[in-house]
Amino acid sequence: MRTELIDALLELLARESEGFDVHRFAQDLAERAAVLVPARDAGVLVSFPAEPAEVAVGTRSARDLMRLQVELGEGPAPECLHSGSPGDGPWPGFSSACTEAGYSSVHTLPIDADDEVFGALCLFDVGGNTHPVGPRLAHAAALRLAHQRDLHQLGVRLRHLQTALDSRVVIEQAKGMLAERHKIGVDTAFEGLRRYARDHNQRVADLARAIVEGRDPVRPKDF
Repeated sequence: MRTELIDALLELLARESEGFDVHRFAQDLAERAAVLVPARDAGVLVSFPAEPAEVAVGTRSARDLMRLQVELGEGPAPECLHSGSPGDGPWPGFSSACTEAGYSSVHTLPIDADDEVFGALCLFDVGGNTHPVGPRLAHAAALRLAHQRDLHQLGVRLRHLQTALDSRVVIEQAKGMLAERHKIGVDTAFEGLRRYARDHNQRVADLARAIVEGRDPVRPKDF
């Protein structure tokens, strides 16, 4: 068991960053938790910046119960995701569905690290003591998700910086073209560029790109 747990923790932490699939990651976590805890079934709910909606997966019937919690907006997993603690209900819709599926209990752990909650790990009909296997799996998953979140945010910032740089470059090109074409200084060209963009409700960068591409609407009277 110790070796299997170590292997599972290493796998969760060492997942490739490029092409990271949060759905596959969450499903792997659920499958490993069900075996290692052990539990009859396991489900995972994750909220991740790169995903438009919460990811709800699980083994066998647990998958449907995880998705049901998202649809109903009730259950230990959504409560854990939003408050950091599963609470104690009541969750009439979820509880009824658990009973119908044949489960007698659910133990929910937060997937959290550094005071940030990424989701919840639900263990259905636990067959033994969840300590320390369940919490360790949940924490390892949280560390990996935190790392992936940081990479995602860095990528967003880099794209914003690249967009700003590209805009700056095309504006400088347009200024030079206008200055040469109309025999004016680059500062005068830029003022005319800004004034035209403002008067016509355009972004300066979009107008500059039109000028560079030969679609020049700016005339000498605009300076």
